[in-house]
Amino acid sequence: MYLEKRGAGSWRLTISDGYNKDGSKKRLSRTIKVDPNKTERAQRREAEQIAHQICAAYNSKEIVTGKKITVNELAERYLKNKRNLKKLKPQTVDGYEHLIRGRILPALGDKYVQDLTRVDIERFYLSLGDEKPKTRRGKGDSISGTSQRHYHIQVKALMNYAISQGIITVNPCNGVDAPKTDTEETRWLEMNDVAKLLDVLDNLDDPQWRCFFLLALYTASRPGELVGLNWSDISGDTMRIQAGATHIKGKGTVRTEAPKTKRSVRTLTIPAPALEALNRHRMTQLEYRLQFGKEWLEPDAVFTTDVGGRMNISSPTHKFQKILRANNLPHITLYGLRHTAASTLIATGASPRDVAAQLGHAQTSTTMNIYAHAFEGVNRKNADALSNAYNAARKHAK
Repeated sequence: MYLEKRGAGSWRLTISDGYNKDGSKKRLSRTIKVDPNKTERAQRREAEQIAHQICAAYNSKEIVTGKKITVNELAERYLKNKRNLKKLKPQTVDGYEHLIRGRILPALGDKYVQDLTRVDIERFYLSLGDEKPKTRRGKGDSISGTSQRHYHIQVKALMNYAISQGIITVNPCNGVDAPKTDTEETRWLEMNDVAKLLDVLDNLDDPQWRCFFLLALYTASRPGELVGLNWSDISGDTMRIQAGATHIKGKGTVRTEAPKTKRSVRTLTIPAPALEALNRHRMTQLEYRLQFGKEWLEPDAVFTTDVGGRMNISSPTHKFQKILRANNLPHITLYGLRHTAASTLIATGASPRDVAAQLGHAQTSTTMNIYAHAFEGVNRKNADALSNAYNAARKHAK
């Protein structure tokens, strides 16, 4: 084993292992990156520790020699492989590609996969923490911990793919602490704010938006399920949730073949206020589309653009936030209407199983985990009810 310094924070490890059949020396070379701000002695000590790990892995045949490939090359092979898998939806792979091309390749793309070290991965994570969001939707001074974790998952998946292809045998992400998530706790509207929102919705000029938000609030449907809703899914006062909606690059918003999970397929009763809004929206839409005739793009879509195409998946979110700001209502996400409906059901005494069925959760435990706080409130009421009943019994006995 030979270790030499090549530059600031860069060391070169060379392992000699006899000769090949053609008489050439059999060697393995690796570049080791360490913190350049440390003293040279501290750098060497860290580099030697990593070098000994590499030597041990090489001696145990955990590191294979062969043509080096860059992370750029690996990513192309990885994405091509994912797009060929029929079980993955196109939008899922689009999400992978967004992460890979957005920040992973600019930071790691030129590095050789075989030379990638734990230090390289840690530095990439640190750079994410220092980077400011590029969109107006970003909050705070850096990319959220939740978003950083998505990059961690994607880098680890890339390296696991490299292992499956025999390029490396040890994932450099092993031993690297994953960024901590910082997603906001589930938030919903309290009853006084629900009342205020309902008053606001009653005065909306656009029947389509009034219908959308009332359905979200009264049925606890996911926003994507409503965007993917067709008129043929509605019968009387029930609607069949059997699809969703998503944005596909080059195609815009499209209805999916199925909703989020198998249990998401469900039939929901539409309460009277939401049903009234739905019928009014349908009549308004039919009158409006007469001027388009056959040029109306999607005759069966419930929620549409001005020319009849399925509503953009992000439009309800933007509209909802405008409504909240204009009426001084608490900031919640559009998904918060679903949480509001669920928490209200729980407060009225609905069982976890009934709430899970309404929400389309695959497991009741999912509902219990998300709405633990709401169930705690019900438990307190139950405890108070039992206490009062027992106290009344004792008084009566005396």
